[in-house]
Amino acid sequence: MIKYNFLLYLISPFILLKLIFYSLKNSNSFSYISNKLFGRNLTKNYSLWLHAASVGEMKIAIKVSKYLLEKGYKDILITSNTPSSEFIFKESNLNGVDHCYLPFDFFFATKKFVKSVSADLLIIIETEIWPNLYSLCKKNKTNIITINGRFNPPQGLLGLMSKKLYTSTLDKINHIYCKSERDVSAFKGYIDENKISLTGNIKHSLVSNDVSGERIVDKKYVLLASSHHREEIIIIKEWLKLKSNKHLLVIAPRHPERLGDILSDIPLSGVNIAIRSKAEKIRGSTQIYIADTLGEMNNLIKYSEFTIFGGSFVDVGGHSFMEAAAYSKAIIVGPYMYNFVEETEEFLKNNALIMCQKPEMLKNIFEKLFRSKSKRVIFEKNAKSLLDAKSSILQEYISNIEKHINHKPI
Repeated sequence: MIKYNFLLYLISPFILLKLIFYSLKNSNSFSYISNKLFGRNLTKNYSLWLHAASVGEMKIAIKVSKYLLEKGYKDILITSNTPSSEFIFKESNLNGVDHCYLPFDFFFATKKFVKSVSADLLIIIETEIWPNLYSLCKKNKTNIITINGRFNPPQGLLGLMSKKLYTSTLDKINHIYCKSERDVSAFKGYIDENKISLTGNIKHSLVSNDVSGERIVDKKYVLLASSHHREEIIIIKEWLKLKSNKHLLVIAPRHPERLGDILSDIPLSGVNIAIRSKAEKIRGSTQIYIADTLGEMNNLIKYSEFTIFGGSFVDVGGHSFMEAAAYSKAIIVGPYMYNFVEETEEFLKNNALIMCQKPEMLKNIFEKLFRSKSKRVIFEKNAKSLLDAKSSILQEYISNIEKHINHKPI
C-alpha cells in the first residue's frame, strides 16, 4: 500500500491536468473537480452505499435501489465517477436516494469520505478495484460486496507486478457475485473461491421495452448504437455503398460530446447530415442523422429497423445488446465482443445475433435484412426469447444483497 500511495501521489499532477482538460471539454463545473479531488462533505450518514462507475453501472444502481426502497430500506447513497452517470441519476427522479461523486483514491480524501458516509454495506457494481477505498472501508467496518462482477486482470509484466496489490485488495471483499463463468475463473486467481458465486448478468433482467415519449426519427432507419472513435466512419462508408434513400442511418455515439471528432472523420461535402443537438431537420436527402444526446437510446432502438452495436468494430470490447433484444430487434455486432463473450456465444448459437467479422461484409448484411423480412423475424424472435428466459436474475441479486445487510428494513 505504501508503494501504491507513493505512485498515486507521484502521478497526481497528471491526474489533475487530465481532470481539468476533461472538465473544460465537457463544460463541467468546478465543483466536479473539487469533489473528485477532495470528496464532498456529506450532511448525513448512510446505511447502504452503491458505487456505479459510469452510465451502465448507474442504470443497475438505480434499479437495485428502487427494489431496496420498495422493501423498506432507507438512507441509500449512490456514488459514481462521471457527469453522464449523474445525468442518468437525475433523470430517474429516484426519491429517497442521494448521489455524489466518488473522490479519486487518494488516501486522505478517501479516508474522510468513507468516514463521512459511514455505511454498513458498500455494493460495488461490476468492477471498481481501489486499494485505499477497500482498505478504509474495512477499517471503518463497512462490508463490501460486488454484484454483476466482471474482471479482466492485467496480463504480462504488468499482471505480475500488480498481482500482490490486486490480491490484497480483493481479499477485503466479503463476496463477489459474478455475471459469467469467465469472470468467476478470472477472480479465482486473486481471491478465495468460497467468496465467489455465479449469479448471471443483471443487465439481462434490467432491460425494459417501455418507452415514454414520441418517436424521435420520423423515417425508417437503422441505428448504430454506442459507437466509438473511428467506428462511425467505418459504418458510414459501408452504409453509403447501399445508395438508398429509403432508409436513414442514425448514429447514437457512446459519448455525445465527441460530435466534433465524428464530423472531422466524415467527408462533409459528400454526405448529407443532420444533427439532433442542433435541432436540424431530417429531410428527404438526409443520409446520416447524428443523435448526440443522452437518455434517448431506448427510443432510438425501439423504432429502428435493426440495430448495430458499437464498441465492437474497433478494439473496445463491445457493449450490451440486451436493450435491442427486449425490443425484438435483429442485432449486428463486430468481431470485438470480448467484454460479452458468453452472451455473444449464446446468442450466436441460438441464431439471435449477427456477427460481422469484417466491415466489408456489412453492405451484404444490410441488403439481406432489408430484402428478407422473414430472416429478420427469426433473429428478432430468438433474441427476445433468450432475454425473457433471464428475467429472474435481478431478484437473485436482491436476495444475495439482503444476506449482507445487518439491519432489517423499516
